Amino acid sequence: MKKKILIIDDAEVNQMLLSRMLEKYEVLSASNGAQGLELVQANADTLALIILDIVLPETTGVELLEKIKADPATMDIPVIVMSAQHQTEEQVMELGAIDFWRKPFYAAKEIQERVARIVGY
Repeated sequence: MKKKILIIDDAEVNQMLLSRMLEKYEVLSASNGAQGLELVQANADTLALIILDIVLPETTGVELLEKIKADPATMDIPVIVMSAQHQTEEQVMELGAIDFWRKPFYAAKEIQERVARIVGY
């Protein structure tokens, strides 16, 4: 059974790139915070990882991370935050993110290795 990863990013190109890089996993995608939170809650028991962008329509990735980590049903799901806004790295790590990716990202092998370390393969 494939491990399930949720990508929350409003840029469709990032969703497509990450989905290709992580094709050995079951990948779900959301393009805004509300849709992302809905998918997190609906899949809380089966998500192995959430990859979360900081800049999203309607809500920020930081606000979404706070909601995920405040909910006992989702607080243990590992979250990787990605952003071109490097100054948010310390803040999101303190809020419970497990990793921070600087955008733009191009190294598929590095992304695959970092994800494998977190989800177990």
